[in-house]
Amino acid sequence: MKEYKVNGKVIEITLDNDKVVKCSTEWVEKSMKALNTDIEDVLLMFLEDNDYIVNEEQEELDKQAKGKVKLVANSEKPKKTPKERVQKENPTKELIIQTIANALQSLDITDLNIENKAKLITFNYNNESFKVDLVQKRKEKAK
Repeated sequence: MKEYKVNGKVIEITLDNDKVVKCSTEWVEKSMKALNTDIEDVLLMFLEDNDYIVNEEQEELDKQAKGKVKLVANSEKPKKTPKERVQKENPTKELIIQTIANALQSLDITDLNIENKAKLITFNYNNESFKVDLVQKRKEKAK
């Protein structure tokens, strides 16, 4: 930082490469009061925080912190194995599917296939594909 100039509500900071950076006078005053320091320290802090200048001590601390973070970030948690879903037997649905399959056989049906013994039948009729899906409704809740 070469110099700074207070210009009303803004402080204009000229960097070593002649770039001009603006900072709020109000923010600088609050920071000076909170940190109990002078204007130059606050302006240097502003420039470092916004990556206009490099603080070598801070860079070294950042490198050390990044190395530690990677150790924590790369730790893998054991994945939960999903429980295998067990389907309940439903003899009523199985009986209905078997009855429907027997009735369909009396027609000119081809490729009759019971996909799921309690739910699904697929077949072809007149060169078209069909499927019968049996769904049992739940009992209504008592009010």
